[in-house]
Amino acid sequence: MLLWTYKFCKFLFRYVVPARARYLLARWIARAVCFLNARRRRVIIDNLTPLVGAERAAQLAPELLGNFVMTAVDFFCTRPQGTRPITWEGWSRIEQAYQESRRLIIVTAHMGNWEIGISSLIDRGFPVAGLYATYTDDDIVQWITSHRHPQVQWIPTTPGAADICVAAIEQGRILCLAADIPFKEHGRRVQVAGRSARMPLGPWAIALRAKATVLPAFILRKSPGRYHGVIHEPIKPTSETLKRQMVKMQEIYRSTLEDYLKAYPEQWGNLQPFWDR
Repeated sequence: MLLWTYKFCKFLFRYVVPARARYLLARWIARAVCFLNARRRRVIIDNLTPLVGAERAAQLAPELLGNFVMTAVDFFCTRPQGTRPITWEGWSRIEQAYQESRRLIIVTAHMGNWEIGISSLIDRGFPVAGLYATYTDDDIVQWITSHRHPQVQWIPTTPGAADICVAAIEQGRILCLAADIPFKEHGRRVQVAGRSARMPLGPWAIALRAKATVLPAFILRKSPGRYHGVIHEPIKPTSETLKRQMVKMQEIYRSTLEDYLKAYPEQWGNLQPFWDR
């Protein structure tokens, strides 16, 4: 039933709703869902409260869900190999890091639209692999994956995924993944905005196994359908113990992510509970 609902919404937005009205309708739908679905609204408010306070979190909840739905519109209403208008800051860091070792991981978060960044890499000739979280419904997973860029090696977070990721990096592919939510692992407890949460150590273990440089990157929505990508300084392995290296690398990412969450809380598309209880 849920899959057919998704398919109907895609048909509606892609073939019935005029392109100029898609984002407006997406925001209206998001506001309606936020008003009618108390559980969804509460999760969003709870996620935002440590970042902006309870009152502001309640105000931002419909906007956050609207951004999430607009991202879905971009994803389903564009051909898999298509791209949306995007500007870049720090792109040379990708080229330099890749030239140095051809072993590169780009870590992002559930902000903006990371699929746009992957399309940009493909458009510029880079071989790419992408790690994605699986759901309980395999049919939905397969349907979503069918809309993703066909030139990317897509790797699901199933047993053995780490080995496949390392192999992809060793073959010269740039591995792209989100490192803010611990899918399929317990994660490490960290402090974000004064609250305790868990973030995955898997990305950093993969980086150390593959001897890869890690670049934090974030894709931000500047306006409906337009994005801006920011590539940060590389995070490189050190000569310390494995655990210390993972923790230090994760802490650099955590600090950068915290800055983004505070600056752009309405773009954090995490719709599941994030903070420790």
